[in-house]
Amino acid sequence: MKAKDVLKKLNKDVAIEDQFKIASELPDDYFITEYISTGNPYMDYKINGGFPLGRFVLLAGGEGSAKTSIALKTGSNIQKRGKFLVYFDGEGTVDESYLTRFNIDKSLLIHHKGTNLEFMLDSAEELSKADDVGMIVIDSIPSFVSTVLEEKSASDNSMAVEARKYNARMPIIYGNCIRRDIILVGITFYKLDPKALGDPRKLPRGEWQKYMSSLTLEFSKKEKNIMYDNSGELVGVSLDVWVKKSKQHKADAKKPFKINFYYDFGYDVFDDYAELFEELGLISKSGSWYTLPDGEKVQGIPKVAEYLELNPEITEKLYEQSRHIASSKKNGESVIEDNGGIQGVEN
Repeated sequence: MKAKDVLKKLNKDVAIEDQFKIASELPDDYFITEYISTGNPYMDYKINGGFPLGRFVLLAGGEGSAKTSIALKTGSNIQKRGKFLVYFDGEGTVDESYLTRFNIDKSLLIHHKGTNLEFMLDSAEELSKADDVGMIVIDSIPSFVSTVLEEKSASDNSMAVEARKYNARMPIIYGNCIRRDIILVGITFYKLDPKALGDPRKLPRGEWQKYMSSLTLEFSKKEKNIMYDNSGELVGVSLDVWVKKSKQHKADAKKPFKINFYYDFGYDVFDDYAELFEELGLISKSGSWYTLPDGEKVQGIPKVAEYLELNPEITEKLYEQSRHIASSKKNGESVIEDNGGIQGVEN
């Protein structure tokens, strides 16, 4: 018996998406990973293009580190493809202001507010079978509670119950997402284990999160990085972002990069372009001083961003150069999404 005969036997009565196929008979783009932009051109560059389709993305960080906002902003981009964004809101965070700020299309949003773990897992599994779903977000993984624990007293609670349930069901959900190019996003935070050797930070609800993820981003907000306007009003935060794991490209897990996040609208793309152009060598830097394309020297990224906003033609030219440089670094595929031209503030 030959291999092709075995394949025919294996593929009999099997759904098309689960059948074995010979690589040469697959579509040309079968092995190419596609990405959805986060809306931030600098972060897209640092993480190889955005969130990878059909992969599990883990966002970890403390309170107020913009994890929910970044998930929603990326979700709004998946909606532009006519796909549904499914949001399991275990923390009850998402409200009208979030939907407005990040341009969420309500006609392509499936939102559930609740904390029952079994219901969430059952629902996520069914929705992961839908061809018109583009992203499923679990916010947050530790906030969902098993029915078993709900029926016990606090003294009887054991987190191992929920970890086992996640371990049993998430591979099934993830398998469905892989088949249909659905981005699966888990939002979580660390807990400290004083008895741990080495890093005391542990992910509640099981280590499966580390092993299953294709991309793990860690966000940190520091008080010194809080941003205020000229009147002293709180407007945003500068976040440190670590690429703790990436199966799509090499990343230094110990070296963070910074992004600015504004509470009213998310990203200001001119901040992001300034960081991107400087990193790619299109704008030179010496200490805290930057040399602009016209030879003028300014101090600090905000001044560079201001110049870029006031000179859209120059910004457009630098942007195209950045896409070319990024493309050459990724074997001809750009890691910066073509936005059809400079759009101004990314709302």
